[in-house]
Amino acid sequence: MKPYYRGFLLREVRAFADWAESATPEERDLPDDTVVYVRDDLAVVRHPVQAEQGVLWDTATLRWRAFCTDELRFEPPVEQR
Repeated sequence: MKPYYRGFLLREVRAFADWAESATPEERDLPDDTVVYVRDDLAVVRHPVQAEQGVLWDTATLRWRAFCTDELRFEPPVEQR
């Protein structure tokens, strides 16, 4: 099954309280209006086609899971779970 991705503006994911301390050097230089993608495993990538090359976040902590659900309203379709 193909992974599910949903696009967000980087400013939306940067609103996560722990984001700044875990940001990659590549991500720190990106403007807030950059579109990034949250994958069904809750990793944040620059582009869904080249997802393994542009991972900005890959730590699926309980706090991150709650943020994705409650703040971003990210929920993969049932058939993707």
